[in-house]
Amino acid sequence: MAKDKPAKAKGVPNKHLHSRSTFLYQAATYLTLRAGAPDPNQALDSAKSSGAPQSRHGLALQLVSDLQNVSRKGQVRLSSELKRTICKTCNTVLMPGRTATQTIENESKGGKKSWADVLVMKCMRCGSKKRFPVGAKRQKKKSERQPPQAQTSLSEKSAEDPTSTVSPMQTSTDQASTPG
Repeated sequence: MAKDKPAKAKGVPNKHLHSRSTFLYQAATYLTLRAGAPDPNQALDSAKSSGAPQSRHGLALQLVSDLQNVSRKGQVRLSSELKRTICKTCNTVLMPGRTATQTIENESKGGKKSWADVLVMKCMRCGSKKRFPVGAKRQKKKSERQPPQAQTSLSEKSAEDPTSTVSPMQTSTDQASTPG
């Protein structure tokens, strides 16, 4: 008789791709932090002589590009929170105050509709904008929504109450005067 093998614990499929994509994102975030935003107080000649921040930022862009390629080729979905922190145009890791600016816009009439608030993240590198709704509740999926209560037809009502023999053309006074 053969021994029963213990069932293997189900883990994450393609774990190596998940760990690789996590590493690439962490490395890109670290390099973006290290490159930092340009300081206007520094002298121009000192900025020209040290090319390190620009090379770090270029490497961070390459790592984000590699992250997207790995996830696309391995068919691994990136989380929406992670995708929100990456600029679609230039692959910059968006960090408020460093590589991106955040503003809240409300383009409704006079800004009266609080559910129309939109968070706008603008990339400082390329100027592209990402817009995310704020405070608005997401609509449920169609399969999860309850259909609206429709009026039941007369045939369904008559099927439910077989003792009722009222035709649709009779009025309430006609019903009272009918023999029965």
